[in-house]
Amino acid sequence: MTTGYSLTNHYGGQGLLDSFSFFTGIDPSHGFVDYQSKEDALEKNLVSIGHDFNNVILGVDSNNTYSASDKGRPSVRLTSHDTFSHGLFIADFHHMPASTCGTWPSFWAFNNQHDGTDWPLGGELEIIEGANTAERNLFSAHTTEGCHSPITGFSGKQGSANCSPSHGNIGCNYASPPSDTTSYGDSFNAEGGGVYALKWDSEDLKLWHFPRSAIPDDITYGHVVGPDPSSWGPPHAIFGGSSCKPENYFFNMSLVINTNFCGDYAGNIWGKADQCNQLAPTCEEFVANNPHSFQEAYWDINYIDVYQYGPLTNMTVPPLSPSVSSSVTPSISSTTPAPSGVTPTFTRTITLSTVLPVETDGSMVDPSTIDGYTLLGCFESGAGHESFSQISSHPGMDNGACVAACTGRKYAGVYDQTCYCADTLGPSTAVENAMCDTPCKGNDNQVCGGSAASPEQLESSDFKINSAHKTNTSDLTSQNHRRHSPAGILLTVYSNFETARAPPGAPAMGGSPMDLYPTVPAHNVSVTTALTVTYTTVCSTNPATLVEVEYATTVTYEDCGCTASKHKTDHPAIYSMNATTTLPTTAITTVPMTTHIESCRACGPHGESIVTLTVPEAVVTEVVTSIAVHTVVPVISNSTTYTSTTYTPLAPGTVVPLPPHPKPSAYPGNTMPVVAAAPPSKSTSFLEVIGWGIALWFGIFGFMLVL
Repeated sequence: MTTGYSLTNHYGGQGLLDSFSFFTGIDPSHGFVDYQSKEDALEKNLVSIGHDFNNVILGVDSNNTYSASDKGRPSVRLTSHDTFSHGLFIADFHHMPASTCGTWPSFWAFNNQHDGTDWPLGGELEIIEGANTAERNLFSAHTTEGCHSPITGFSGKQGSANCSPSHGNIGCNYASPPSDTTSYGDSFNAEGGGVYALKWDSEDLKLWHFPRSAIPDDITYGHVVGPDPSSWGPPHAIFGGSSCKPENYFFNMSLVINTNFCGDYAGNIWGKADQCNQLAPTCEEFVANNPHSFQEAYWDINYIDVYQYGPLTNMTVPPLSPSVSSSVTPSISSTTPAPSGVTPTFTRTITLSTVLPVETDGSMVDPSTIDGYTLLGCFESGAGHESFSQISSHPGMDNGACVAACTGRKYAGVYDQTCYCADTLGPSTAVENAMCDTPCKGNDNQVCGGSAASPEQLESSDFKINSAHKTNTSDLTSQNHRRHSPAGILLTVYSNFETARAPPGAPAMGGSPMDLYPTVPAHNVSVTTALTVTYTTVCSTNPATLVEVEYATTVTYEDCGCTASKHKTDHPAIYSMNATTTLPTTAITTVPMTTHIESCRACGPHGESIVTLTVPEAVVTEVVTSIAVHTVVPVISNSTTYTSTTYTPLAPGTVVPLPPHPKPSAYPGNTMPVVAAAPPSKSTSFLEVIGWGIALWFGIFGFMLVL
């Protein structure tokens, strides 16, 4: 019997929404985000089904302003009911959140068993991820201790190879290869989206990205002919291999799609890996106060399909929705020619976002690439495209001339006959491409920006760029002619992504390394426990001897409820195969100790009168008495080092002064340590007690006579 990949799960349209749950808890990654329930998301129009009933759109609130002290901007986070431990996953996206400051979108998977409290058992895998103005996709994995990604077999740029919890919690990661210029954000959307694929078996996890124009035939017609990953070439990223067996580190994973804001990634790299701090001092302030910037922060999901490898049977092809025709002819075909007699199951007609309005003669406008520059689309900026500077302006300007003028720069933008260049998009954000509708004077079949201003504004001199600043390419070095573009205009933007730097590593979203330890709460459960420590000190009644005493206190800590015994019960196979994975069975709580120098009467092992003792910090920070709670109890020493263990009991209420210590107690919940009245030793005689009492009386009486 023939073997291959058979479709087992198809998520699209209403079926996708019915197969995923809406997360409404506090974001584990500390994002400035308010995740909505399904009902609230529908009411706020954050979730919708496309007109052809196949695609799902997941957006964010782009209408309201908030305070930086609020919970955050409303968004959605969807988690699949189904869990997986292997398979071939193919996800087709028409649009992802744009490369906008403050955003942290991701399509990922993690072990969501027990509400995610097992993290990182079962692993975490980011398939699509980026933050702020990122231009290249980031693939990441996070696992329990002992997993390292391989060093060969991939085409992406490898970052950290240690997938285990570490400083920054970034795991192991790869950036998409420089040659993949449409892998994330604006460039992905300009291409009309594309496909991300994950092949997960007992050997490794491999990931690919295919732009809309280069989706393999066996994916396009996968429901019928079956996909063939062996024909796709080297993956962009690979996890697993001999140093990280997938069955040990990746299992029971749910699929997740969300758009986060700020948090441990976008917030932490604010102004460090980007120039977003030019917009606002903090990520939270910008996200709270600029709703309009997030109009393009949405997912448009065509489908997510899951295949399993095995004997091929008659495939059950999902019912087809009526295809939707478009009045705009795509510049890049959304499908390749079908095999003879085969009809593709996904028939949504894609109107690529690179396609701008068609001229009356039917010719196409704005080529998708010009000399290595990729068309991103139409951009606006309320701040006036601050990062762009005017380079040239002449009546023959078109997109090709602008790219030529900006060669060596990252972004080239054209408005009417004026060309602008920039190294970063800055405050400029993507808008619907149809808003750019001004024909280029040098080529009527191309679009050179547009205007978001009112007709009254257009009459002002601020917008008469071409007549006010007549320059030519020979004036490129003249700073007198450089200026920011005014607010209210729209730029048709091209970018050279081959020089884009790799994104920094991203922290995990399913948890953090310290979640393994009960001292960091996962369920916010307070636990109080008693602690006792035995230490050696100078006998207060016989300074020629040392004595062991017990110090007892109580400590309150936050318990996460995740113990090694629980995990071993839930996942016995993992612990038998992965001996490096260990978890504490009890809370990490100890009495803080410190060294303390004290004088005595030849009490040291060689007759020293100065000894260094290790004692609880709280004991040397207070003057203690025996009439408070009895927490220090003398114990007969079993040590063979010090043979003299005799001492004289104290009368109740006797104050014992101890030398002050500069360090305060590390546990504010400690009770005050005190010395308790001790029973008489068998070696103490009645005459010794009388003698000490007489000596004390004469000492006090003599002191009074002197006064």
